[in-house]
Amino acid sequence: MSTVEAQPQIDAALDVADSAASQVVTKAPRRRVPRRLAADLVGLADIVAVLAAFMLPAVIYSKAGGIVTDWQLLTQSGLAAAIIVHMMLRVSGMYAPDRLHDFPVRPGLLFATLTVTMLVLLGHGMPYALRADHTWVWFSVGLSAGFTLMLFNRAVANAVYARLTQKGVFDERVAVFGAGSIARRVKEHFEAVPSGIHFAGVFDDRMGTDRIDPDGLVLAGRLEDLICAARSNEIDKIIIALPPSADQRISKIARQLEALPVGLHVVTHIASDFIDNGPAHTVSAVGPVGLLDVKKKSRSMIGSAS
Repeated sequence: MSTVEAQPQIDAALDVADSAASQVVTKAPRRRVPRRLAADLVGLADIVAVLAAFMLPAVIYSKAGGIVTDWQLLTQSGLAAAIIVHMMLRVSGMYAPDRLHDFPVRPGLLFATLTVTMLVLLGHGMPYALRADHTWVWFSVGLSAGFTLMLFNRAVANAVYARLTQKGVFDERVAVFGAGSIARRVKEHFEAVPSGIHFAGVFDDRMGTDRIDPDGLVLAGRLEDLICAARSNEIDKIIIALPPSADQRISKIARQLEALPVGLHVVTHIASDFIDNGPAHTVSAVGPVGLLDVKKKSRSMIGSAS
């Protein structure tokens, strides 16, 4: 066959290759912003707001009244207050990375936390020249400034993060290994809450008559398919949801999945040798499902594909 006669076949082959390449590019996950980083930015802004609450009265009094302030001591007090407020808000779930679609504002909690912290540190770094009513004027100015800044910070974050969540900037994909009621509950939670966290499918090796009840779910593949998807950066988090009687199998699967660049979690009703003998683990939750965090996806793993 001559080159001229073979040209149509060559062109057709090139068209197929271009189409396949186009699908790969379209399917490749784009770079996303880590949820924890986005939540921490709000925390940093809160720290700045509390520090400003301590500084603003000193600036006003130094300009208007000529009061000399010990700026070093005042800065130390402001930083201490900022750390206390930040930790109290973090414990209260005010920096939850899974709430970016509806970032917590809670003005009452913000005001109460800042008020108590500033009352505890009232007088630290404050000029000794201030007495009586001026002390409470100083406190009121700082409290109103700090509360306004924190409230503004969170109101802006709430609106901006909700919009970015809709655009998929914080998208996170979660897969479940082990078909059954747990996988169904995780899927239903993600479908009910528009949080930008998506159900990537349920995987299970037992595809025959001996496998557990899939509880109405369509299987996305086997364990090797799950590993391949995780290595291709198509999955961010894997939840192992097998029955408590499968301890040895859970241990084996967890060891296979732990090397992948994803977050790895085990449903907390499971007690296995792998979990008991391993390092201490933290706990988290996906809606009504409690999880044991075997490994979290580090920031260096996020956005590696574009």
